Amino acid sequence: MGETTLSLSDSAVDQSKFSGWSVVGSAMLIVFFHMMIRGSLATLIAGMVAATGWSTGAVSAGSSIFMAMYGTFAFVVGTYINKLGCRLTYSLHGIIMGVGLILCSYSQQPWQYWICQAIIGIGSGAFWAPVTSMVRQWFIDKLGLAMGLTTAASGVAMFLGPIASMLIISKLSWQIMMKVFGVVLIVGIVAAAQFSKMKPEDVGQKPLGYDAFMAKMKSSSTGQKQEEFYVPFKWAVKHKVFWTLSLLWFCSNFAEFIVFSHAINYVVKDLGYNKISATYIYCLIGFFFTFFAVAIGNIVDKLSKKTGDPMKARKNVLTFAYLLSALMALWLNYGVRLTSNGGASHWAFIVYAILFGVSFGCYIPSVAGLVGLAVGRKEMPPAWGLISFIGMAGGAGLGPYIAGAIRDATGSYFVSIWLSTIFYLLASIFVNLVKQPTREEVWGK
Repeated sequence: MGETTLSLSDSAVDQSKFSGWSVVGSAMLIVFFHMMIRGSLATLIAGMVAATGWSTGAVSAGSSIFMAMYGTFAFVVGTYINKLGCRLTYSLHGIIMGVGLILCSYSQQPWQYWICQAIIGIGSGAFWAPVTSMVRQWFIDKLGLAMGLTTAASGVAMFLGPIASMLIISKLSWQIMMKVFGVVLIVGIVAAAQFSKMKPEDVGQKPLGYDAFMAKMKSSSTGQKQEEFYVPFKWAVKHKVFWTLSLLWFCSNFAEFIVFSHAINYVVKDLGYNKISATYIYCLIGFFFTFFAVAIGNIVDKLSKKTGDPMKARKNVLTFAYLLSALMALWLNYGVRLTSNGGASHWAFIVYAILFGVSFGCYIPSVAGLVGLAVGRKEMPPAWGLISFIGMAGGAGLGPYIAGAIRDATGSYFVSIWLSTIFYLLASIFVNLVKQPTREEVWGK
């Protein structure tokens, strides 16, 4: 029927070893160093506007270009990672990203800054879709936990990154911050990449839970040979499941990067907060993200076993997370604004940071898991790469610039934050339209 049987016979597999958890550790470190840069964007925008005199839109455009190139190369990496191997690919991209950061520190004009941000984005393209796809290859059982641990590393980075960048910028300069981050990133990613392995089959191993999964399929078989289900990439891009996931990820990232990139600038410029206080409160997002990314992975695994429907479990979690994110955007626009008292009252912004951290920690690992379930292991990398291109280059690429441009035009973030609310609500709708295709739909009878 066109499917390819995975060669995982017991004789070919070393049953005494399972490298999946060391792969997760490698992925966590790679994600951590990559997300240190993304986590520092909110601090960087506020710091650079103050230091350079450039407009909010001009500085935000750098973040948008970064995300656009990031999303583009999240897909492009999939065309050569199998030829170069994940270790060399991750190492090369880490070096490109670090060199881009160092070059960025020498920018004198916005156009120079934009070019350097494009280089950073090219380097970062290897560090989300390919890395989470790699983790997906190793797990059938405990997939939620593995994804949760991998994405929890980004929470740690988003907690530490803004603090580190804020302290370096305030005591030295944004140029020194770029140089320091560039060197740390090159060393960290190149070292972590040496422990990565793309697929268990490449080293004579099986995904965790593979035998139990295949035994279950065999027991429910009607006599036909049962094989691990997957959706071919060429089939996926022509059908609803792929485009629904793409629209979901576009809306999610467009909404996220409006508030993610501009939250500090919003409370400082619009509401009168002290920048240092605002940064420390903002870092609570990463702190709570870290715990809930791991916790939600365990919860999803348990819900999947209890209901026997992993897709439904993730869809329920994502619906909750996106509705909470939309509510927090409204809270940012009204609760935080109306109680700020000229920047003297912080409690409402603390509530925002905590609850947005919870929702953020729920939806980031769950989307990657949802894509992995919808299209299967075998051809997830190109599918997730193209979905990331649409979501990141499109949604995350447009979000920071549009929010900054609207702020420059209106003198307020009010309209931009409302856009974030609307797009989070749209994401919650698209989640519930996602359906895993059946074998018959994909392969026929």
